[in-house]
Amino acid sequence: MNLKQKLAALQAEAAELRKKSADDLTEADVERIPALKAEIDDTQKKIKAQEDAAASLKSAVEEEDQHAQDADEPAARKARGDRPTTLGDAFVGSAALKAFREQNPSGPSKDTPISITARAVASKGQSVRAIKAPLNTIDNGDTTPTRLPGIEDVTYRKPNTLLDLITVGVTNAQWLEYRQLISVTNNAAIVPEAQANNVAANLKPISDLATTTADAKAHTYADGIEATQQELNDDGALASLINGILTQNLRDEIERVVLLGDDANGEPNGILNTTGVLQQAFNTDMVTSVRKGKTLLRETSNTIPQAIVLNPEDDEAFDLLKDANERFYGNGPFGTGPQSIWAVPRVTSASIPQGQALMGDFRAFQLLIFEALSILAFNQHKDYAQRNLVYVRAELRALQLFRQPAKLAVIELESAA
Repeated sequence: MNLKQKLAALQAEAAELRKKSADDLTEADVERIPALKAEIDDTQKKIKAQEDAAASLKSAVEEEDQHAQDADEPAARKARGDRPTTLGDAFVGSAALKAFREQNPSGPSKDTPISITARAVASKGQSVRAIKAPLNTIDNGDTTPTRLPGIEDVTYRKPNTLLDLITVGVTNAQWLEYRQLISVTNNAAIVPEAQANNVAANLKPISDLATTTADAKAHTYADGIEATQQELNDDGALASLINGILTQNLRDEIERVVLLGDDANGEPNGILNTTGVLQQAFNTDMVTSVRKGKTLLRETSNTIPQAIVLNPEDDEAFDLLKDANERFYGNGPFGTGPQSIWAVPRVTSASIPQGQALMGDFRAFQLLIFEALSILAFNQHKDYAQRNLVYVRAELRALQLFRQPAKLAVIELESAA
């Protein structure tokens, strides 16, 4: 008889005694009741001790299993702790891909249906920022330089991108109505001490804020690439494919929408299609026009420019500017130094039209992640199953909010004539 069976028997005995009235209890019953209660209490304590011991043992075994599982994770993932270093590593180390491989240890056959969904491989906060490639020698905007105190690494200089400039955050709402600040009239002033004969002098000033109502809703950003089943079975090849192509394509599309999104096409309005963004007309030449734009921002919205975004063709034009003696104004072909114009860092984007520049404080624009980035792989697409191909797709959902359009200015670098 185990402890639970013993407890059941004791409780049954107690139930029988409870049926008797006080007058019906015998001397033996009266002596038995205290002993019975003590036995029931003791048995219950022993059962609880058994259950606690079993729970502790289970926890220890599960913890050991987790340690063993962690030992099998890629080195890059272990170095990061709870998150992998790249999107490719995240998918390769996901539970969804591991489960699929366990079910198909020899690899999927031609007729095997493939459906792998790795949701939230990056957290909401990492979904845009963390999809960068490892350190490499290619100046593709994703290199991460190593810096020592007092030393700037110019070999692995990390160029800024538009997504590095804007504010990236998270949200739990798929639709938001918010107040967009159009202009500020600063009425701050010194308020003198109370004067008996001048009541108006005692009043505190009120600054005027011109606002309008805007709304933001979640849109899905997605891209997919073809992969062979052999690539799906190889961690290195799969991670490289995701990091090298899929990640960059997704970033490029988000950047395009941030700049050029148009609600007439079912997209959120981008910066260049938002009312309230300042406009600086062409003046004399592109260098003068940029300087005029810098002044416009300072005078209109008291903005110190964070960066200027240029089309690659216009960025090249700035590099090739020469004086009357054919000397480069800038660093020249073999020089190193800050890539700036009027002390404002230059950032390139193929999405901005040639002949235009965008300057200001880009933190006024917000990209809020509603659904974290996920990776899906499946062959239920076209004739992929017959051709041993897999469709690998990355997607996330995000909202765009433009809090202060007047913090940015579009500058015309070419004459309209």
